Amino acid sequence: MKKIRNRKLTGSIFFLLIGMSAVKAQTTTTPSPLDTIKKPPVDTAVKKPAAPQNTLTFGLDMRVRTEWRHGYKSIPTPDTTGAYEINQRTRFNVDYKSKAVDVFLSLQDARVWGQQDPREGQTGTATTSNSSTVFPIYFFEAYAEPHFNDKLSLRIGRQRISYDNQRLFSENNWRLPGNSFDAARLIYNNKINFATELTFSYQQSGENIFTTKYYPLVPNYKSLLIHYLNWKLSDRFTLTTINAADGYQSSDPAKYTTTYERFTSGGRLEYSTYNWYFTIAAYDQYGKDSTGKKLSAYYFQPEIKYTSGNGNFSARLGMEYFSGQDSSTHPSENKSFTPLYGTAHSFMGYLDIFDVPGDFNNAGMINPYLHFLWKKNKIALAMQNHVFISQAQFVYKGNPIDKYLGFENDWKFNYTPNKVIDWEIGFAWAKLTKSATVIKKAGDDKLTPYWIYTSLRFTQHLEK
Repeated sequence: MKKIRNRKLTGSIFFLLIGMSAVKAQTTTTPSPLDTIKKPPVDTAVKKPAAPQNTLTFGLDMRVRTEWRHGYKSIPTPDTTGAYEINQRTRFNVDYKSKAVDVFLSLQDARVWGQQDPREGQTGTATTSNSSTVFPIYFFEAYAEPHFNDKLSLRIGRQRISYDNQRLFSENNWRLPGNSFDAARLIYNNKINFATELTFSYQQSGENIFTTKYYPLVPNYKSLLIHYLNWKLSDRFTLTTINAADGYQSSDPAKYTTTYERFTSGGRLEYSTYNWYFTIAAYDQYGKDSTGKKLSAYYFQPEIKYTSGNGNFSARLGMEYFSGQDSSTHPSENKSFTPLYGTAHSFMGYLDIFDVPGDFNNAGMINPYLHFLWKKNKIALAMQNHVFISQAQFVYKGNPIDKYLGFENDWKFNYTPNKVIDWEIGFAWAKLTKSATVIKKAGDDKLTPYWIYTSLRFTQHLEK
């Protein structure tokens, strides 16, 4: 407990000093590179200059994706067959901006074709709704953002939260429904070189009369507090920090009044020149997990990127390092780092075989990667390579397994004929080892997992 308090006190003093000295930072209008993943322009902390006052914009964002899966998320076995599906996500957006307040609404319908039968209830024989006739159309985002001045605002309601390179907090755009948060965000942005945010959320299953017992459909935080800071120190250096505390109701039903707090503290330092970009991110995770077990985990990610002079070619070499638990020692602490509510699809391979700590049996993961991107005019071609290595020793039937789990190779092709249409084709495959099937508790290492998809995305905006 003293260790946790000391970390929290040290972190608080550090970020207080940063905030006090921010006004002394060198001013510049060069945008922060943050190149480890492409971020959505609608939700970066350092915002674009304010739009003209009293604008109303209607938008359509529709994506249709067809997939052939034979190893996506799970290693195949001889008795498994491929899965084919078509899914669709449609969002209708209304964006109102004024000097006093911004309001944004995004109505979403996300489904697999055939998941809802449109013929049910139309023959006169069905008199009540059922799961095949009713499918949720809901607000993916719905928030109001009053402005105290041109630098300070408060965003309240359901919203996307995407920080830094989206490794810890992301909208998870690849997933069919995506991800949004019910939260309140206090946002300060001097629109020059410094931005900071404080986000708060508290979850409840419904309007309880007594108690605060939480009944989530899937395990989810009960309380969430995030501090985010982005400070451009100079033309070449940028500092980003994230400090988060998420509270989980005890997994023991008899102890529902107990909330265990998990803390994650750290950040990223970036250095960029004309052709080169260097970065390193590091995070410490401490507190307790939902079972009350003490947490002591860490993560770091170094990366170097080269971009050609004309911008048509880039190459990225980096590594993700997740701490894990040595199952041969039965540690009293939970040493498995959890990447909170971020995306894994863009970091650990398109097959998503290793996504959350449970996918590598809490043994941690070392993920060296090498990415290439070539683009010209309306065409882009990307290729990614990943190697998977267990960070800690995993013991199976009394014997330690080989830490090497395999590698994955991903390809993606994009054709964008205009601002409205984006056509994408992807192919991913992997060669995994016996150790991977042991870690995943399923699969046959003699088979090759693969996955093919193509998608069409349509985006259109109309301003009134």
